[in-house]
Amino acid sequence: MNGAVALTTLLLLGSGHPVGIRWEKGFDEALKKAQASKRPVLVDFWAEWCGWCHRLDKTTYVEPVVVKMAERFVSVKVNTEGGAAETAIAIRYDVSSLPTIAFLSPHGRPLLRMNGYQSASQFQGTMEKAQEIAGRVMAWEATIDRDPRDAEALAALGVHLFEQDAYGESALMLQRASQVDARRPLDERKQTRLLLGAILKSDEKFQDAESVIKGGLALAANEHFDPKLLYVLGKVYVAWGRRDLARPPLQKVVSLYPQSPIAQKARETLVSLESK
Repeated sequence: MNGAVALTTLLLLGSGHPVGIRWEKGFDEALKKAQASKRPVLVDFWAEWCGWCHRLDKTTYVEPVVVKMAERFVSVKVNTEGGAAETAIAIRYDVSSLPTIAFLSPHGRPLLRMNGYQSASQFQGTMEKAQEIAGRVMAWEATIDRDPRDAEALAALGVHLFEQDAYGESALMLQRASQVDARRPLDERKQTRLLLGAILKSDEKFQDAESVIKGGLALAANEHFDPKLLYVLGKVYVAWGRRDLARPPLQKVVSLYPQSPIAQKARETLVSLESK
């Protein structure tokens, strides 16, 4: 080691700051530490062949501002082509491109994800946004831990998970909310059933989707959500192969809510049905 390199190394090690982000040894250990410290989790999904992953290590992850902000998270790396356990984690979070950075709650629920390389200044903004979202999600989780029947927290967490494409866990939260939300605002109750019905439709659980959406329509009328509920009900019947049942709800959207943004989609679906 020449003198200049040695001096630089001593300065870095002696400055009181880590050279880079401090990574936990494993994913399960990171979740346990996050739960104990009440901090969100930063997960870096990488692979040996991923050049941009290595560039993150050499640039963004050693910038002092990023290293300092990372202390607000529990950070861990997951090799998507490592052992079976790491591969399973990548599959669980639907990682399909690298680099992928996922921010998770201490319960392992998705907060925010980023695909591709970001500079230190860009990543600083991403971390700030993740921390803001974490504050809300972790508050909902804490409320549900205290009271598993808190309809407001269940619905809010369900909507967040839906927006993060975590549909399986979103459906669980929304289903639980729908069972205990009799005193919640109408908009919230309608939205819960709309999103849950859409997930069940996607899962081809058509009878369950029909029941949930009809339950939403049976609530007091609402011009914002009712056309959407009717449209999704029509699409459920189309996917179910019950085209005769699909027409009435779609026609209601067109006739009762012609100014709704969803009306044009309903018209297009009706035209498609007639053409068949």
